[in-house]
Amino acid sequence: MDTIKNDNNSVDISVIIPTYNKYPQNLLTLFSLENQQFDLSKVEVIMVDDGSTDQTSQILKDYHFPFNFKYINNGKNIGRPAARNIGIKASSGTILIFLDAEILVQPDFLSIHSHYHKTQKNSVVTGVLFIKKLYSALIPGFSNAQLDQFRTLLTNQPALRAKYNEFLNKRAYIPLINKLQILNQSYKSLAVPTDYEEFYKRIIIKNYGYKLLNYQIPWQLFGTGHVSVQKQAIEEVGLFTEYPGYGWDDLEMGYRLYKNGAIFTTDRKLVSYHQEHPVFKGIKDESKLNYYRFQETYNAVDQMVISLTFLPVPFNLHEINQILILYNKLCHDYPIKFPLLKKNFHFMLREIGRLVSKQLPITNLRSKSLQATEEITLSEEKKQLKEIGRYHLFLKCYERLEKL
Repeated sequence: MDTIKNDNNSVDISVIIPTYNKYPQNLLTLFSLENQQFDLSKVEVIMVDDGSTDQTSQILKDYHFPFNFKYINNGKNIGRPAARNIGIKASSGTILIFLDAEILVQPDFLSIHSHYHKTQKNSVVTGVLFIKKLYSALIPGFSNAQLDQFRTLLTNQPALRAKYNEFLNKRAYIPLINKLQILNQSYKSLAVPTDYEEFYKRIIIKNYGYKLLNYQIPWQLFGTGHVSVQKQAIEEVGLFTEYPGYGWDDLEMGYRLYKNGAIFTTDRKLVSYHQEHPVFKGIKDESKLNYYRFQETYNAVDQMVISLTFLPVPFNLHEINQILILYNKLCHDYPIKFPLLKKNFHFMLREIGRLVSKQLPITNLRSKSLQATEEITLSEEKKQLKEIGRYHLFLKCYERLEKL
């Protein structure tokens, strides 16, 4: 492993960027970090090169940045979570910001994250709710959906249309923005909103605000594309679990931080821009397997409720949060009563994760081991809970799972 760094003992913020064959998009990300309304002498950017075969290694030789730049070359591909762990170990800051290699940030990015961590101990500040898509380049391998979306940007932009025609002719990488456009922010004309950005505003922000008050599954917002945490908090809960492939290592970390008392928040100004690139088709399958690994590690309802998003007709995150609140209230108000109902709810949530990991239909979730007398008791428990009249959404969820 090659490590090149410039030491600075007064670092407040460490920005950790794993990268694998993301040049020149990762260079544009560094330009956006250069363009900050913050004292960059107190910032280090740690780029962990996870075995890239592109020109990433040239960045250190060709560019000088106003922040302390550490370049670490793993020599081979060891995976995102392992690369992040290397970045953590190499960090000097009290605040850690995890950023994807292809995310452009606005000039107030560092100052916003710094503000929250200096005013609230044990904070997690997430920016994943407000990430837009950005077409910083036209890249061979783009899906038809990506190209269709890009074409919506061509109206009244003749220079951009010329670039698109060049791409169609050459089928080669065509850059669309440069450092100047990052400095003057004009690159934003190539951005489009994402579906999940609108979803988060409608489902999360509308119901829980930017402080995420009473949102009891905030750990699912710990997306390492754009999130910050105090280094001490990481030291208390440990490094990232190094799942193979793609997905859930970041949310597993978020879950540990939440259980350790971390306070999650976001800010409407934390808008960032994901530079679009071709997507590996196997990512979804890897993610499902890693969810199951995460599930089986903790086997807890407050974690497994997220599997309700996997249903053929999923519950949304607001509904899931309310279901969890009602389940917790049930356990608090009736710690002894309704044992079979609680047990079977837990079983069905766990079964969803198992089926999804094996790419099987989500059906026949109920426990097969219930005796006839237990079936009668379970039916009576549901009847009693309905009569109480305070657990409507939880019962609706329970009965939907039973019928699958």
